[in-house]
Amino acid sequence: MAIVKRNLSEIFKSIRTDSILHQLIRMALPVIASSFMSMAYNFINIIFVGKLGSGAVAAVGSAGFYMNLSWGFSSLLTVGAGIKISHAIGEGNTYQAKSYVRSGILAVISVAVIYYMLLALSGKYLIGLIKLNNLEIENAATGFLLLVGLSIPFSFQNLFFTSAFIGYGDTKSPFRINALALSMNILLDYILIFKVGLGIKGAAFATILSQATATILFYIKLKQIPELMPIGVKYRSQYLKDIMKLGISPTLQRVSFTLIAIMMARIISNWGATAIAVQKVGVQIEAISYMTAGGFLSALATISGQAYGARDYRKQWRAFQSGMLLAFTIGFITSVALITFPGPLFSIFINDPKSISMGREYLIILGFSQLFMCMELMATGAFFGWGRTNIPAITGIALTVIRIPMAILFINLWNDALSSVWWSISISSMAKGTILVTLYIILFKSFIKRQSAY
Repeated sequence: MAIVKRNLSEIFKSIRTDSILHQLIRMALPVIASSFMSMAYNFINIIFVGKLGSGAVAAVGSAGFYMNLSWGFSSLLTVGAGIKISHAIGEGNTYQAKSYVRSGILAVISVAVIYYMLLALSGKYLIGLIKLNNLEIENAATGFLLLVGLSIPFSFQNLFFTSAFIGYGDTKSPFRINALALSMNILLDYILIFKVGLGIKGAAFATILSQATATILFYIKLKQIPELMPIGVKYRSQYLKDIMKLGISPTLQRVSFTLIAIMMARIISNWGATAIAVQKVGVQIEAISYMTAGGFLSALATISGQAYGARDYRKQWRAFQSGMLLAFTIGFITSVALITFPGPLFSIFINDPKSISMGREYLIILGFSQLFMCMELMATGAFFGWGRTNIPAITGIALTVIRIPMAILFINLWNDALSSVWWSISISSMAKGTILVTLYIILFKSFIKRQSAY
């Protein structure tokens, strides 16, 4: 026992925080770029569609709720696949890694097709739930949703491969593929929306074609990675169950987040379509910090997952410490930017004075929660690598649900002010970041003590 403790101590001392920080940054940079590529699909669509007016933005933004919901459902397979592949690579078990890829691909295609069929059958009803109170915008949103939804089978596979490659430790390939697809999306947006004159339908076609191209490129790259190429392995239901077991909690969290966002949109719609458009644009701007921290989340989950697979628990803790340092840096910079330059940032997307006035208020209020949001994401990555996906989900769902009664309470207290809704979102984000980081510190410290006792 004394020898084991002494060896662990020597291992712990040999790991420097700065080396892990550098590793985290090197791995995260392509992931962050890839995340921005994914976000940029919406970003570019909003910029181009914004030229068509706030009604067009409201239509695309309303359909976007259900596209986000689809990505939530994809988490059932993508999150768990990345985690299990990182564990398998950490253990040196490439056969198992390939088996997870095989089982995941078949399942992710099936889920995507089923989800689109549900959209096709109930699209008009789903858009109606948002209560845009404008029949023309609702019809446009329904048509856009059914068309852009054709990209879902491709986007699901792209998300799966991105997660699998990152779990393997290859963060550059997803970046390169998504960068090429994004460039294609930008070009097609401009041509189809304005030159061909398809309006918001052009944005949908651009998304479909670029996502399909990315899928083809991912399959080509997969063939070049023998540790992941699912040759010589069979579909195994147990591996699929392993993936889904880890993916259930994140899926519930992301789906509930989108459903709550839809309910919040119904509350916001009381201030008109302009308020809906403002929220959609505001979320895109706020996503700068979300996607940056989200990239580090993926890198942290990979480093932590491979360390856990190798039973190098001290490295897990060092990775978490490095993640927190990055969270404070990203959160502080973003908060300053949103609070100091809200008007110029918002006017990039929409130029009418009413929207800019609403947008400034949104960005200032949400600016106060950026640090805590980054803390939440980093802690989530640490929990994912550890294989404890249920803890971030429980705290995330509980504190996101509370936004609805909080918004209603604030509206009553502050005489129907739209800022009441923004503050309910910001305060809940502050609570999520604080609580999740505290939980990780307490639970992981306890875990290390138990391991040291063996």
